[in-house]
Amino acid sequence: MGRNEEKNIEQRKETVNKIEDGALYYFAKYGLAGTKISDLSKYLGISQGLLYRYYSSKEELFKTVSKKWIEMRDNNMQDLVDAPIRGGMKIKQLTNYVEKSMTRDKKFAAFFTIFENDSLTSGTKEGSLFHTWSNEPILMLAKIIEQGQQEGDVHPGNPYQMAISYWGLVFAISHNYISSDTLEWYDFNMLNRLLIKNI
Repeated sequence: MGRNEEKNIEQRKETVNKIEDGALYYFAKYGLAGTKISDLSKYLGISQGLLYRYYSSKEELFKTVSKKWIEMRDNNMQDLVDAPIRGGMKIKQLTNYVEKSMTRDKKFAAFFTIFENDSLTSGTKEGSLFHTWSNEPILMLAKIIEQGQQEGDVHPGNPYQMAISYWGLVFAISHNYISSDTLEWYDFNMLNRLLIKNI
């Protein structure tokens, strides 16, 4: 591979990352339905033609960005489910991960918010991104909750409903962060208190 070809590949990667990172936040702020390609390209500082060179539509870009985050999320959650530690500790690690990720990178909050917006535009029917988003992390966290209940560290109750409550609160925090630009008011330990005894 020649030097120019390597440079072109590197530039393409940089452009794709710029588009996808910026689009994630833009979709979170305005939703898929509220996004126009012309406005998105201005926000990204690139031409509409360049945007269309990489993605055929805003829907394709939305799905590309979302699926990348879904894969990362599912891999991280599965690692946590499989970790050889107590269920209560897994929940604390998850909360710590959510807090650090959201504090370090607003894209993490944007990731959660785009699915909320998707549920409003495409519904929760099977095949929608929201449907894909909603089930896997709930099922995986429910396994962790059930483990913690068996070990006596986690409150009694329906693990699936408790997992919904946890992720619902993460959605709410993310939405508020995207709209208000601050996390100062929030105590992330509230997520642990939802599930773990004696916190």
